[in-house]
Amino acid sequence: MKRCLSLLMGVLLVLWSLPFTASADFVKTKVAVLDFQLQGEGYETKDMGSIVAEWFITALVKEGRFDVVERAMLQKILNEQKMAMSGIIDESSATQLGKILGVKVIISGSVMKLQNILEVNARIIDVETASIIAAENVKSTASTSLQSLIVQMSEKIIKNFPLEGYIISRSGKTVAIDLGLLAGVKDDMEFMIFKEGKVIKHPKTGEVLDVEKIQTGKLKITSISKKIATATITEEKGDGAGPIAVGNMVKSISGELKPIQETPAYTPAYTPPPPVRGAMKQTDYIQKLESPNLKDKVYGAKKIIRDGVKDPAVLDVLEKVVMEMYNQNTRDRNHVDAVAWMVKALGAPGLPKYNAAVETIAKNANNRKIRGYAQKALGR
Repeated sequence: MKRCLSLLMGVLLVLWSLPFTASADFVKTKVAVLDFQLQGEGYETKDMGSIVAEWFITALVKEGRFDVVERAMLQKILNEQKMAMSGIIDESSATQLGKILGVKVIISGSVMKLQNILEVNARIIDVETASIIAAENVKSTASTSLQSLIVQMSEKIIKNFPLEGYIISRSGKTVAIDLGLLAGVKDDMEFMIFKEGKVIKHPKTGEVLDVEKIQTGKLKITSISKKIATATITEEKGDGAGPIAVGNMVKSISGELKPIQETPAYTPAYTPPPPVRGAMKQTDYIQKLESPNLKDKVYGAKKIIRDGVKDPAVLDVLEKVVMEMYNQNTRDRNHVDAVAWMVKALGAPGLPKYNAAVETIAKNANNRKIRGYAQKALGR
């Protein structure tokens, strides 16, 4: 009996000494891509909407982190549900379809052709919440191939799905993470490193709403195997964040999108230029932001973005309003949309003064859409 206990203790000690490993294999994000709706004339074929969807699927599959529903299966389900394969479906229909397919998100959109201008619009619909978590847009001249635009758009969409994992071992400046080829990790990819901070609880119900994430550094991938990757630490913060350690979380950083090479758009001589709308007065921006009407707040935020406002008097008010609102009424879609626009407006000028507020929202917002807009404003 004593020998058995000794043997068992020995095995436990060996297991305890092994490096931390993830408890489960990486699970790819399951998505469905609908045919894109065609608007305008001059397309090579009437099937261009389905061709665009195929290009999207190819780009997503190549990335390695997505499980894309086969088009034949998608068509079969759509036929059974008497839904159209093409066009932009509403969020309610997307939720119904997504639950049948077992997907997390549905991508739908449109391609518009007007004279020699091409524009591709896409929406990412969260099946669970029946809400649009992101909308992306690219535009170019007809001299640029439509397929090039789709590649550009797919890169934008992929930025909304960063890879997330954990550090499983460390030796000096070298670490290993629990993400590899199967998760879509590539050479020279960069990741931010976080550790868990304080638990954020609801002040009345005691419900755990989130866990604070404290950035501890950055790493760059140097070699990859099937399920893990090795990386070099490129930055390690020493400002109270603590050393990078086994168990720290990692999150991929999306690089800058490659610009599309294009020629200037041709504008007919008889077409008058669009009227230039003057910027509002400082007090007008502030009045819109402080209005109790959510539509006024959205309008004010959009105007700040369009007019390129960098006036601290306006942005200070915007910061104050959005910090008061970002964790209120998060089940009200109109409220969430208003906050998302204001977060986008606060980050649009790229002024360091407001980064701390946007960073706080990115870490602590209860609503996924608001967090996403804040992370995007920070360039993540």
